[in-house]
Amino acid sequence: MGRLIRTFLVKDNPDGLKTLEISNMTIKATVFPRPLLKDFLERDESRRPGVYMLYGNSIDEQSKPILYIGEGDPVSERIKSHGVNKEFWTDAFVFTSKDEYLTKTQIKYLESKLIDIAKEVKRVKLDNINISSKPTISEVDKAEVQQFLEAIQLLVNVLNLSFFKPLSYNSELPKENEIIYEYRIKNYLGKMAIRDGKYVLLAGSTASKSFRKSASQNIRDIRATLEHDGAIVESQNENELVVVRDIPCNSPSRAAVIISGGNTAGPRMWKYNGKTLKELEKS
Repeated sequence: MGRLIRTFLVKDNPDGLKTLEISNMTIKATVFPRPLLKDFLERDESRRPGVYMLYGNSIDEQSKPILYIGEGDPVSERIKSHGVNKEFWTDAFVFTSKDEYLTKTQIKYLESKLIDIAKEVKRVKLDNINISSKPTISEVDKAEVQQFLEAIQLLVNVLNLSFFKPLSYNSELPKENEIIYEYRIKNYLGKMAIRDGKYVLLAGSTASKSFRKSASQNIRDIRATLEHDGAIVESQNENELVVVRDIPCNSPSRAAVIISGGNTAGPRMWKYNGKTLKELEKS
C-alpha cells in the first residue's frame, strides 16, 4: 500500500524552506537552510511544540556529519538560540503536530528515542553532550509517540538522509527465484541482491582483508565503520574477512569495494549466469 506525502515549496525554491505532510497524519515537517532561520521563526510551526534536528558537516572531511537533536515547547526559542551558539549546522529539520496535541513529556520522550536510534546506527556524530534520561509515559502516550517516531523516520528517508538508517541488517535468506549476483576476485566471493531499490551485500560473502594501493581513505573508512558495526568480522582464513550481516549499499560499486578493498567498477564485476550487471540492465 502506498503513502501520500505532500511537499510544499514555500517560495517555489527546492533549496529553500519547504514543508512535508503525510496524508491522514497530524505530523508536519519543516525543512530549511540556516540562512532562512528568520523566515522559519515567522511561521506558525515555530510556535508549536516539537522536536528538531540540526545537521552539518565537520570541517574535517574525513569525519562523520554532525547532528544535534532537540525539543522545545515551542521550538522557536531553542532553535533561535542555536542560531547563535552552534556554528556547525547548515540545515534544520523541525517536526511538529498540526493539532498541537503533543505534550511536553511526549516530545521529551520522542527526543530521547531519536537520540537512541542515531547512537545505535552510528551514521553521524551527535552534538548532544548532556542527554537527559527518558521520561516515563503511559502506554497510550507511548503508542502515540511511536506513530510520530515512525513518521519522522519515514520523512527523513524521503529527504534521502541517512540519520536513522542502520549500516547493516540481520541476514535474510534469498527468496525463491531471487537473482543473486556474484563477484569473484582471487579466493574471495561476494554475493549481492537488489532489494527495495538497494544493492544488498549478503551475509556469507568473503572479502580481502588487505587494501589495494589505490584504496582511498574513504574506502578504508567504509570498511572500518562496517567492522566496528559488527557487519564484517575476521575469518579463520588468513587475510580474509566475512560479511555476517546484510549490508545495504547505494551502488554496486560500493558493494564491490567492500569485497576487493580498492576501487572497483561494480556494474562490470557483479555477474549473474555469466552476464554482468551492466549487460543485464541494458537488456
